[in-house]
Amino acid sequence: MKEIEVSYADETGALVRITKDDVVKYISTDESVTEKEVFMFLNMCKYLRLNPFLKEIYLVKYRGAPATFVVSYQTLLRRVSQDPNFDGYDVKIEGTIPDMTGTATVYRKDRSKPVVVSVKYSEAVKKTLDSTGRIVPTKMWQEMPEWMLRKVALARALREAFPTAIGNGVVSDAEVVESTGSSASEGQETVAENQETLEPASGTSEEPSRDSQPEPSSSNPKEILYNLLKEKNITKLSEVKALLSEVFPNENFEKIGKYIFENMPEEKLMKVIEHFSK
Repeated sequence: MKEIEVSYADETGALVRITKDDVVKYISTDESVTEKEVFMFLNMCKYLRLNPFLKEIYLVKYRGAPATFVVSYQTLLRRVSQDPNFDGYDVKIEGTIPDMTGTATVYRKDRSKPVVVSVKYSEAVKKTLDSTGRIVPTKMWQEMPEWMLRKVALARALREAFPTAIGNGVVSDAEVVESTGSSASEGQETVAENQETLEPASGTSEEPSRDSQPEPSSSNPKEILYNLLKEKNITKLSEVKALLSEVFPNENFEKIGKYIFENMPEEKLMKVIEHFSK
C-alpha cells in the first residue's frame, strides 16, 4: 500500500494530519483495510473536517467485508445545531416493549413543515446471542431502551432534515465503535477483536421468552445464519473462525471481531448458510 495522507483544519481550526499508517494501525477496526478504503476514508475526514482521533468518525472494517464510515451521533447533533436554519426538535417515546415507538420532529426555520420520523423498537433494537444461545437485546438496549430508541429516531430525523450535515457517513446511534488500540468514551459499547460472544445486527421483532426461541425471517440471510449458528450452538469466536476457515479456506480470519457478519456481502452469507446443508 503506497503512502497516503491528508492534512486539513477541523471545525475548531486545529490542524489534523492523518496518514495511511494511522488509519491501519490506530483507526480501522481491522488491519485488512484496503488502499481504496483508506483513501476514501481520509478524504471523507477532510471533506467533513472531522477528527477520527477524537472519535468524531470511525472506519469500521471486518475481514471479508467492505469498510463502513461511521459518524458519531454527537457529531451529527453538533453539526445540525450549528446550522442557521436549525430551529429545535422534539422526541416522544410511546408504548412499551415490544410495541414501543419513538417519534422525532425536527424543525427548520426555512421550511413551513417539520420533518417527522417514527421508529419502532422492533425495527431499531440491536440484539446478541447470550451464553445460552438465546437472542437478547445488547447491553445498552437492555439498560436504556427508551434512550436508545430516542437516539435512533432523532438521528434519522436529523439526517433527513439536514442531509448535507455529514455527507454520506452512516450515523452511529449507539456509539458502538472502538478504534484499534484506543479506549471507548464513557457510555459507549465497544467492538473488541477478542470479544468471545458473537453479535448479530438485529433479532426478531418480539422479545424472546425463556421457554421459546424466536424464529428468523426466511428471507433474511443474516437472520437465517444466526438461527443456524444458534441451533448448532456456535456462539464463540473460536468456533466461528473454524467455520469460516472451512467455508473460505483461502482467507485469514484470525483477527475477526464479533460483528463479522454485519457487513458481510450476501453472497458470502449464502455460502456459509449452504455449508450447513452439506
